[in-house]
Amino acid sequence: MKILVIIGSGRKKGNTSTIASMLLKRICELAISEDKQLQVEKLFLVDYELMHCIGCRACMDRGEDKCPLNDDLTKIKTKIDEADAVIFGSPVYIDNVSSMMKALIDRLAYICHRQEFYKKMALVYSTSGGSANKHTNRTIAGALLSWGFNLIRTAGFIIKHHDSDLEIESKYSKNLDRLAKKVYSSVNDKQYLTPSILSLAMFRLQQRERANPAKAHPLDYKYWKEKGWQKSEANYYINHRSSKVRIFLSIILYKTISMIFVD
Repeated sequence: MKILVIIGSGRKKGNTSTIASMLLKRICELAISEDKQLQVEKLFLVDYELMHCIGCRACMDRGEDKCPLNDDLTKIKTKIDEADAVIFGSPVYIDNVSSMMKALIDRLAYICHRQEFYKKMALVYSTSGGSANKHTNRTIAGALLSWGFNLIRTAGFIIKHHDSDLEIESKYSKNLDRLAKKVYSSVNDKQYLTPSILSLAMFRLQQRERANPAKAHPLDYKYWKEKGWQKSEANYYINHRSSKVRIFLSIILYKTISMIFVD
């Protein structure tokens, strides 16, 4: 089991990092209690050279290997590839994610079309000094769902600048316990094999666009065809264990979203 935390803050001893440490401590304790092997890692985006997307569309039109930006994106993505679950944490900057986290999201935008992370679980959290966290969490969660991640949960932590680690621990102890258990169980039980109704509906929305040669970019269509996802009987990226009821409800959700936002 390997869990990676990607931190979009330049403050290595700041609140976003503190929450990550508290979460990882609890997850490690759960693994130890069940005698499970577990690797955890905190990745600070500030330690990596990550240029901003220039919108050239090379990754979209010719393939991600054609990106003209030569930086550390591949190193970051390799760590994501190696993880079973990824926790994304960002401070709230002007009611949204930090520029580092947004740069990562933008640079991996091609995965919104050619999904890769459907065998991985993800948790999203944000920290702020008092402003709402929902928009920040939605920005990250929206990208992850498009990339194929199975979203465990989103969480927001409001922490004052004078709060000590002990005060943070006291205030959010129960919430951190719940989140740690969710992350641990999702990996231990391979819950990516039981995608949510939303994840199943997202697949159908993607299928509608990427599996149609009249609508899809040729590179996207080729990718989906090679995966076998364009077939009408395909209802998810992989064979899964979701119930027929969940699949049925996902179809209703898909049709509702299509009527409201697509058609």
